[in-house]
Amino acid sequence: MGHALFVTLEDIMSRYHRMKGRPTLWLPGTDHAWTAGQDLNLSTERLSANKALTNKLWNAGKFILQNLPRQENVSDWETMLDYKFDTEESLLKLPLLECWVVSKLHILIDVVMESYDKFFCGDVGREIYDFLWSDFADWYIEASKACLYHSGDKTVALVAQAVLLYVFENILKLLHQFMPFVTVALWQALPKRTTALIVSSQPHTYLLRHANSIKRFENLQALVSSRCCLLLNNSQAEYSVEPAKHISASIVGSKEVIQYISKEKDVMALLSRLDPLNIHFTDSPPGDTTQSVNLVATHLNSPRFIEKALEDIVCGVQEKAAEAEEKINLTKNHLAFLKSTVLVSK
Repeated sequence: MGHALFVTLEDIMSRYHRMKGRPTLWLPGTDHAWTAGQDLNLSTERLSANKALTNKLWNAGKFILQNLPRQENVSDWETMLDYKFDTEESLLKLPLLECWVVSKLHILIDVVMESYDKFFCGDVGREIYDFLWSDFADWYIEASKACLYHSGDKTVALVAQAVLLYVFENILKLLHQFMPFVTVALWQALPKRTTALIVSSQPHTYLLRHANSIKRFENLQALVSSRCCLLLNNSQAEYSVEPAKHISASIVGSKEVIQYISKEKDVMALLSRLDPLNIHFTDSPPGDTTQSVNLVATHLNSPRFIEKALEDIVCGVQEKAAEAEEKINLTKNHLAFLKSTVLVSK
């Protein structure tokens, strides 16, 4: 009891001095959990990183609260709360995006609980940080906007809302030991809370996960964020396409890959700034790229054209031919790069 009281007082004084802007050698929560077994001075960079994480968590909570059904909408809430994610049948019924994030959450829970049993608090903090920042905030929340705003299907939106709430609840439970005040404030703001966060049950372990959905969504992530996306961005700059303008794209892959990737067209369009009406899926690469300058080449190869045409006309056609050849070479290089890089696998 005396030790607990001493630690509490030390915690209070450390927080007080930190709020005053003074350096502090010891700090509870994520500040010392990252360096288990080490005595290190307080790092302002680590404080900035944890501040950014807290801000990310808070903004994620605001987004979810803004996109949940109204509390007086009883039927939607009943439908949402009826969704369960702890059985194989319910997991397989989910769309690819939702099945992926729920599976990743279940893996995270197992890893975190195992690290807690071994007292690896630093590993716990890092695992939660990576999942919250990357998988949940950067990927799922952004991709879920396609379901919430652009699907036009109320059932699809309700599934996304249920998954958002389910994942966020479990994140708050896992983070409560590191951020007690922030997590409690967000928990109390969520509707339909029957118990306080501090006495709520721990997340269940050994829940089901769907490895195939994880792999498939990783393929979609590669398609959106890898070098293919960089090529699209470079093409926009090279051909003077406005950054705000959505562009068309052709996705080449095997029939099996195209079958499930094509169902996520709205997500791809949202994350990659593509025109959803001009995304084409094919299992064969584009045809001959030289066809675009056949007409110009025909004119230049004709002696009668060069003899009879005015000099400025010939120069103009030659410039067009050179420009077209440059674009052809650029396109060929892009195609060769794409063929040599496996972006999407089975």
